[in-house]
Amino acid sequence: MRKIILLVVAVAFSFTTMNAQEKNQGLKGAWWGMGQLEYSSTKDVGSSFGIMPIVGTFVAPTVTVGLGVGYNSTVTIVDGADDVKANSTTVMPLVRKYWGVSDKFFIFGQAAVPFTFAENTSSFGVSLSPGIDYFIGGKWTLEATFGDIGYSSTTTNVEGADDIKSNTTNFGINMMTPKFGIKYLF
Repeated sequence: MRKIILLVVAVAFSFTTMNAQEKNQGLKGAWWGMGQLEYSSTKDVGSSFGIMPIVGTFVAPTVTVGLGVGYNSTVTIVDGADDVKANSTTVMPLVRKYWGVSDKFFIFGQAAVPFTFAENTSSFGVSLSPGIDYFIGGKWTLEATFGDIGYSSTTTNVEGADDIKSNTTNFGINMMTPKFGIKYLF
């Protein structure tokens, strides 16, 4: 009789443990999609517009990986000449780690490796950004990233000269460029 009671208790405990493990999976396996918009305009300098849709998935309850592909258009005002227009495309793999502050409010750290391609110019970098994520209802969230700490390297090919290249390497902290987005979990 003891063996049967012990067996029943062991089976019940194992089902309870398995159920608890399923509940602790959080958002693991959930997919999300979002978009970020940027616009800036400075009198006598120019303007910039950018859009980047991003798709990702939670690989753990609080860790997600994603990929963004974006477009940026910049117009620079040049005195006495035509405005200089430049378009670029960015491909940005990223990973995020979330920490819950409340059931609707989360903070996250994001690491990204953006690759940008434009006419005669290419660049790559590494960027670390803090951010916040707030559930506004159902599966919709508002999020914002605040600046970044990063490294970037840009290579510019001089037109008409195949062997002349200019390399620029930057490392810095920029806390003045917040980005806002809307995210949907599906």
